[in-house]
Amino acid sequence: MSRQRLVVVAALAAAIAGAGIWLLWPKPMHDSVATATAGPYRVQLTGEPPKVGISPVTVEITGNEGQSPTPDSVTFEPAMPHMGHATRPVAAAAQGGGRYRADVDLSMAGQWDITVRIAAGDQVHEAVLSVTTNG
Repeated sequence: MSRQRLVVVAALAAAIAGAGIWLLWPKPMHDSVATATAGPYRVQLTGEPPKVGISPVTVEITGNEGQSPTPDSVTFEPAMPHMGHATRPVAAAAQGGGRYRADVDLSMAGQWDITVRIAAGDQVHEAVLSVTTNG
């Protein structure tokens, strides 16, 4: 094989390897925009997406039609239904401005459903937010 052909083959192999690495390289996750409705509430996941292990989760709860209802309590209940995993419910603390935060334990990477349970008076409303965790 001639030197020129060897250089071309090496350059082509390097280009293919570079393209493969670029395609497989982990992409940075941006702020989540998972949103759901729970009765008179609109629930939106904000901030950094949760990660595997104990991770903070913050939601913003607003009224559906312009009102500003204040929940009596908010809990997060993470579950991975397709794997049969669930973690204990965690009470979220009010952060002001309709934001609620709690640390949840997501034991493995993959698709998690976080049920946000909102209690107001004698009513309980639920919103399910789907998030994907990376290792």
